Amino acid sequence: MKKKIIVFAFALILVISLYYANQIMVASYPYVREIKENGLTDNVKDYKTAQSEHFIVRYTQQDEKYIPLVLKIAEKHYDSVTKDLGYKPAGKTVIIMYHDPEKMNRDFSLAKGDTAMGLYLNGVISIVSPELWITPTEDIEKVFEHDGPIVHEFAHLIVDDIAKGNYPVWFTEGIALLEEYRENGFVWGEGVTTDKPYSLKELTYNFNQLDETMAYKRSFEIVKAIADKYGMQSIRNILKYLGKGLSLSESFYKVTGQNLEKFVDSVK
Repeated sequence: MKKKIIVFAFALILVISLYYANQIMVASYPYVREIKENGLTDNVKDYKTAQSEHFIVRYTQQDEKYIPLVLKIAEKHYDSVTKDLGYKPAGKTVIIMYHDPEKMNRDFSLAKGDTAMGLYLNGVISIVSPELWITPTEDIEKVFEHDGPIVHEFAHLIVDDIAKGNYPVWFTEGIALLEEYRENGFVWGEGVTTDKPYSLKELTYNFNQLDETMAYKRSFEIVKAIADKYGMQSIRNILKYLGKGLSLSESFYKVTGQNLEKFVDSVK
């Protein structure tokens, strides 16, 4: 009898744990992320440091001349992005500027052979030095602000903070691209079309295997359609529900009363 009670109790605990898995995940996420964030900053403990009101930049000597630019653009967009998403990070956001893209890829676990101008991971933003992708003949400030990664990656950080890691990749990418559009007028994949836009299921479960341009474009179009129809407050509210452990479909329904899959299918 005692053995049966133990087995039953174990089974009950397992069922409860599975049922509340998302709630447990979002509750523990900030603590887990903090540990991982410390690991990322430890990788650049020998880098120099500069600060502004809301940002800390870690960098090497050869990129010191770009510090005023990075901090200027970051601070310029801080208020509008945080207002859009209804959230301000508790502390200063760390930006690591790399002059060695391969080191950035290693530190931020980017797959070998992949390249990125900027990355967000575990509470930290990384960017490649402007010197490595902006030519001397270009207007460096204009190009860095319009084409650079600051707004995009900062939006990722805010999404991650609010939703506590509980979101599909396509949704955070769509929000980040929406913020780029709202801040700089940047439209991902402008002019690129397809006869068969990706479905919600494809975006959710196969995002990294899809055509990159079309997957990002589709994500942007869907999130923009949500904001256009229901307002930016709907995005903020969806993120809050995600942060409570609800799924994206559940969060979308809570906010709009609509089925997410049907809504995605309606976005052409």
